[in-house]
Amino acid sequence: MSVPAISPSVLQTALEALCSDHSGFDDHFRRLPFAWPADGSLVNGDFLHPLFGADGADMDALVEHIYRSLIPFCLPRGEVKKVTKAALAAGDIHPIIALADRARELFVRTRGATTAGGEAGELILFLLLEALIKAPLLVSKMSLKTNSNMNVHGRDGIHLRYCPSLNGLVLHLGESKLHKGLAAAVDDAVSSIEQYLGDRALRRREVDIINGNMDLSGLDAESEQHLRAVLNPYASPPSPVHRTHTCFIGFEYGGYAKVAGIDSTKVEAEFQRVYARRAQTAAPLILEKSAKLPATTRLHFFVMPFPDVDSFRTTFSQKLGVQID
Repeated sequence: MSVPAISPSVLQTALEALCSDHSGFDDHFRRLPFAWPADGSLVNGDFLHPLFGADGADMDALVEHIYRSLIPFCLPRGEVKKVTKAALAAGDIHPIIALADRARELFVRTRGATTAGGEAGELILFLLLEALIKAPLLVSKMSLKTNSNMNVHGRDGIHLRYCPSLNGLVLHLGESKLHKGLAAAVDDAVSSIEQYLGDRALRRREVDIINGNMDLSGLDAESEQHLRAVLNPYASPPSPVHRTHTCFIGFEYGGYAKVAGIDSTKVEAEFQRVYARRAQTAAPLILEKSAKLPATTRLHFFVMPFPDVDSFRTTFSQKLGVQID
C-alpha cells in the first residue's frame, strides 16, 4: 500500500493547527538560555522554571494555568470542537461549563484521588509538547479510560509532529516524573523507558492503541489520509516514523531559597543565574544516566525545579477538589 503524497510544509502546518490554544504559556513557563552538550548523542532538553511573582515563584498561578488544559487533555478534540462551536453559536456557555466539569471528573476518576500527585506532571508534559514543541496530542488516553474494560497502560502521553530537520514524522512518547531529587526523577524516567524498550508486549499495546484511537479531528482529508497510511502498523513495508521519548522531570530545588528577599524586578534574572549553574551539572548527569539505554534512543528532557514538591502537589489537588495522601 503506497502512502499518499503530501507536501511536508502542508503536513507540518496541519498538525500544528491541531494544538489547543495555550495562550499565556510564555507567561508561566520560562526557558533558561542553555546550550545542551553537543556530544553527538540523541539526548536533548530544555531547562524551565515557573513565573516569578512579588513573593517568589508563583505556584498558584502555575496551577491555575495548567488546570485550564484539562479539557483538551482529557476529552477528544472533535467532541470539544463540536460542543464549543454549538455553544458559541447559541450564545449559551453552559455546555462549555459542562465540558469542564466532565474533564475534571474524568481526570480525578482515572488518576485517583489518593495518588502522589504525579498526574500534575502529565498535564504539564501535555502543555509543553503542544505549546513548546507544537506536537498535538494524538491519543486521548483519559477519554479511553471511560471504558473500564480497555487496558490503556503505557506512556504518559502520545503526541505527533512533523520535524523538518529529520524530514519525517516524530512520535513523542511521554514520561512524567515528579520527585524530591533530580537524580531520582531521571532514574525513574530512564527505568520506565528501559522497561518499555525491553518489553515487546508493551510496545505492541502502544501500537494498537495508536492505530485504533488516533484523534485526527480537524485535519483536512488529505493530511488525515496520509497520516493514517504512515502510522498503519500493518502496512508493508512499514513507513519510517521517528520516536522520541519525551520526559518531564520535576524536582525540588534549593535555588529558590537563595534568591528569597531579592527585589521583585531582579529576582527572576538572579534565579536564572543560579539555575544556570545547576543546569551545567544537571545536563551531564542526565546524559550519564541515559547512557544505559540503547544508543539509538532519542530522548528529550523538560527539566523544571519546584520550591516544594509536596506543596505543589497539595495546591494542585486542592484545585481539583481532592485530597492526596
